[in-house]
Amino acid sequence: MANFEIDELIKQIVRTRKGITREFVISTLKDSIIYSIKKKKGQDYPVEVEIEPKRGIVQITVEKEVKKDVEDPDRDISVEEAKKYNPDIYIGAKVKVPVDLSFFGRGTVYKIQNLFLQRIREAEKQYIYKDFSQRIGEIIKGTIQKVDKTGVYVSLGNAEAILPPEEQIPGEKYKQGGDLKALILKVDESRRFQQVVLSRTHPDFLRRLVEEEVPEVVDGTVEVKAVARIPGKRAKVAVRSKNPKVDPVGACIGVKGKRIQTLVKQLSGEKIDVVRWSNNLLRFAANALAPVDPLIVFEEDDHLVAVVKDEDIANAKGQDAQNVILASKLVGKEIYVFPLSEAKLPSEAVSLLELESLSEKTLEALRTAGKYVFKEVPSLAELLNIEGIDEQTAYKLLEEIESKLEEKKKNAK
Repeated sequence: MANFEIDELIKQIVRTRKGITREFVISTLKDSIIYSIKKKKGQDYPVEVEIEPKRGIVQITVEKEVKKDVEDPDRDISVEEAKKYNPDIYIGAKVKVPVDLSFFGRGTVYKIQNLFLQRIREAEKQYIYKDFSQRIGEIIKGTIQKVDKTGVYVSLGNAEAILPPEEQIPGEKYKQGGDLKALILKVDESRRFQQVVLSRTHPDFLRRLVEEEVPEVVDGTVEVKAVARIPGKRAKVAVRSKNPKVDPVGACIGVKGKRIQTLVKQLSGEKIDVVRWSNNLLRFAANALAPVDPLIVFEEDDHLVAVVKDEDIANAKGQDAQNVILASKLVGKEIYVFPLSEAKLPSEAVSLLELESLSEKTLEALRTAGKYVFKEVPSLAELLNIEGIDEQTAYKLLEEIESKLEEKKKNAK
């Protein structure tokens, strides 16, 4: 093989194969030659290979023993023949003899070529899948190659991916040759061949879609705080704004619902509720139960309780309890919803439902602040810090809360 051919071969592989270095190509070629020759001649066959790409040299040498009578030409060499390589040679000595690759036969040459290319391809594949493992959680587009009961097989250009049945949105139809947009869920190394696993049901798929479609999310003004989904049916997205002048819910819904409809279409009709996030757990839970705004929300043991008007109970729970299930997922705590007529109010705290003298405006201000129940009398400063509560109202509220708490303590004795 000429100088140009070896050097160009290495350069071409490095140029066209991802993650492959020049040193790796040379090492792999050398190992492939040695492996294939030993496969033919035996693992103890004393062959060595040196490659000098720029000089166009692939030098193969076999260490042979100098003998008076040659018994095995593959391992022995006569004195006369050995002196061609070392004039001072003697019987019993070892000498390295250059051997042409053709000496091992056309079959061995063919095996070397196949093994070399196979190892290069495997190394490139390892590099590609390592790259994908660092992109978990990103959205990617691909072309559907095959659809069967085991999954949807997708070409990502330089890698293969699968959308398993459990990661498919129920009711979706996939066609060979069609485009597919999905989340990179993981790189599965448990299979015979590494494979990128995709998902269209994971909450982060919707999160990434929102991050792609809503400019205010893209520029960081609006942040997606939480996502909950019942794939193919309904989803909830909690958002907050870093700019008080920007409505995070409105930004995600868009003018005439255009932005949210784009997202719904990408999820094959999955209904999406966008709600305002709050660092106040009770207020967040109330927001999460949209379209219903609970009368009160409070903590009880390891869950939350929301009380709604009797006529709102169906909407609060939703079809097949979807609304309350999603709200619970969104806030990270199970929510129990009760109609007002069946509600059991907290025994050791005063709820807004028991503060009868408050105006609707004051009640709304307290609900907005997430102040649904009072286990103890709050400070004046705490109440004055609530938007919509003036000093007169605050004093009146303190008096009523204190009175109701005292009454509850007496009744408990």
